[in-house]
Amino acid sequence: MREDLEQQEQLDAIKGFWGENKKWIVPLVALLLIAASSYNGWNWWQNRQAEKASEALTAMEGALGEQSLEKARAAYKALSDFRSSSQAALGGLQMAKALAVAGELAEARTVLQQVVDHSAPEFAWMARIRLAGVMLDENNPKAALDALGGKPPKEFAALVEDRKGDAHAALGNKEEARSAWKAAADGLPATSPSRELIMRKLQTLDAFGSAKS
Repeated sequence: MREDLEQQEQLDAIKGFWGENKKWIVPLVALLLIAASSYNGWNWWQNRQAEKASEALTAMEGALGEQSLEKARAAYKALSDFRSSSQAALGGLQMAKALAVAGELAEARTVLQQVVDHSAPEFAWMARIRLAGVMLDENNPKAALDALGGKPPKEFAALVEDRKGDAHAALGNKEEARSAWKAAADGLPATSPSRELIMRKLQTLDAFGSAKS
């Protein structure tokens, strides 16, 4: 009997609570259901966008493998719809390299600038370094230095200094070039092939300076 009374009291308490609070409980439950549905929908949309970006990147890489620049351009255009994705950043770096090799420097510069503007820092700085290289190929070392403004992540610091050295050398700023190349060499392992190349640049710069004097 006591258990029956306790159960009845619990039921009455629940009924009372429901009667007093149903005005806000119903909307709250509805909001929670909507939020859960929206979250699941957002995850599905994000996954679908990632799939589409991967498909476009694969198509672009296939076209580059076939050495079909026109097909690669079309695939990269589709990839650009996902410009903030890592796939778009990777595709942009590859596309710009192919364009630069083909002598399409202005187009390569545009693609790299898109990566700089829309990508995560690690991709953006890689694109900046390559963008500066394209600008040097265009005989525009001042623009190359401007492209390398700011403080890069430490992983890219040596590469940035190396490129700055190239730009300063092109401008005839020998001391600035020497300083940048030394900083680049100091930031690389002794066994790095890039460090060996930088040391050769320094030797050439010193030899040129000695010959001038």
